[in-house]
Amino acid sequence: MATKSLLLAALLVLAVSLAPHGAEAAGKQPPLAMISGVVPCSAGNSINAAAVPPFPNAAVQMVCGRDVMASATADRSGTYTMNMGPATSSLLAPLLGNQCKVVVLTPLAACNASLASVTGTLTAPVQLLGIDSGSGSGSGGLGGLGGLIGLIGQIVGGLLGGILNIIPLPFSVV
Repeated sequence: MATKSLLLAALLVLAVSLAPHGAEAAGKQPPLAMISGVVPCSAGNSINAAAVPPFPNAAVQMVCGRDVMASATADRSGTYTMNMGPATSSLLAPLLGNQCKVVVLTPLAACNASLASVTGTLTAPVQLLGIDSGSGSGSGGLGGLGGLIGLIGQIVGGLLGGILNIIPLPFSVV
């Protein structure tokens, strides 16, 4: 199974690296990579952000490997959105290799003084959902082989543009 995943990841990276040439000819742009979520003001593992208070004004980053792909500051309700620009192989390769995460830079004590003794960093792994072209025909979740092949087909076939949706999974203190 791991071999299949690596092969598909390699095909997707190849498709994205070739996409700008086909996109220019078709007058389309590669999809924009976007991630949004809510930062929880809580410590622990697999924190349900809907069940705890939000972390307002938290500084967050999308980190893939050692590279910071985007940064943002959460609003008063703990909500953040990061635009990573056009989806490129330098984003998709680590994303498909489960090497990307959202990292909260602001200490937990900033949202709740009783969390001052908590050591570690609030982080959340991320998941690729698919491309939303705005036409209601997005590829949905990419949990299976068919969804990933569909994404590769969209890129190779020139059905580019839209938003490459990425979501954070539950936060944990690590």
